[in-house]
Amino acid sequence: MRPRTLRRVLVVVLLASVPLAARAQDTTSDNVLELSARWTEAYNTHDRAGLAALYAEDARLMMHGAPTYVGREKIAAFWAKDMLERNPLTILTVTDAVNGVDMVLVHGNYQVIQRDNGDVLGAGRFAHIWTRTADDKWLIDRDLWLEPDAR
Repeated sequence: MRPRTLRRVLVVVLLASVPLAARAQDTTSDNVLELSARWTEAYNTHDRAGLAALYAEDARLMMHGAPTYVGREKIAAFWAKDMLERNPLTILTVTDAVNGVDMVLVHGNYQVIQRDNGDVLGAGRFAHIWTRTADDKWLIDRDLWLEPDAR
């Protein structure tokens, strides 16, 4: 694809994502963007306990090319190790959400950046399924990450 055509495609994609992000914000009174911001803040500040607390006790983490991690403790251990490798900064961009009675599916794009020098370490799509507990707390039940070339 020629550079000029690629730029046009990127502009169209960016402009198309603005209404989706706005719609995602209005999807639930609990504010979908706030849910994603909780995960991002805990990860980017290396708050291991805070990040683990966002997951249901029996949650599942599914990463491209990796085994499924089941349970809050195993997921917390995975992210703790990931935080220490290359000191990454993760940016989540919500593109859409689906609201249920006691669940919210939030999905969008992610980018992982080397905090020290700004190098892009990875990018792709993410999906978080948040469920509302009996005490009205939102927890991640399913956490999925896919790189564009992973199939």
